[in-house]
Amino acid sequence: MDLPTPAEIRSLRSGRRFLKWTAWTVGIAMAFLVWGRIESNQSLTFRERKKNVDSKVRVLREMRRSFASSELDKDMDKLENFVSDLEAASKVGSAQERTEALVNLERNLPEILKRWSEFTEVSSDKLLQYVVRESQLSKMDSEERHPLKAKEKEFAQNYFRMAKEEWLAGNKFRRDGNHLYSLVLYKRSLKYSLSCLKTSKLPYPEEYKKAGDRLLGQNSPR
Repeated sequence: MDLPTPAEIRSLRSGRRFLKWTAWTVGIAMAFLVWGRIESNQSLTFRERKKNVDSKVRVLREMRRSFASSELDKDMDKLENFVSDLEAASKVGSAQERTEALVNLERNLPEILKRWSEFTEVSSDKLLQYVVRESQLSKMDSEERHPLKAKEKEFAQNYFRMAKEEWLAGNKFRRDGNHLYSLVLYKRSLKYSLSCLKTSKLPYPEEYKKAGDRLLGQNSPR
């Protein structure tokens, strides 16, 4: 067998160096690709978590605009501070600062949601009882004093039925610990009860006028 010539040896050495360089380049490229995917997944997770807390905060803000409670206002003031910290960290903070701000908000949200859920459970039940009482009293009035068309009576009855159904469903979710969805259901119950009163041409209770104006518009019965 003939031995390789010096030129062939140099060619083989160059080929090995090329293969090593290629393998090193591919390795570096793969490392950057994996790192990029990890970074993307981490960012996506943060965005998803932030989107989740944002939706909960929106529900709580809506309830605050509709109802007055000094104790719950304190909770909301504290919550707004956490939200402000998160917004600031999201704009100019480091990854660690963003994560810490998000964790603080996530840690405090469940208890605030629970207290609001308890408040609206009582509030929506109280309004349901008011609707029953006022509806019974209105039936004792003459048609001249409290005129209602058959269609209006039907709508009012449907609104009351839906208000009661949403309240019962809210109770189930609250017992299961899903305070966010129970809050949404209690809000619906309140809205249907208010719609029942409005359709029946009955006044809102004083403490619910703000909610009535907020949920149904300014043209509410007085």
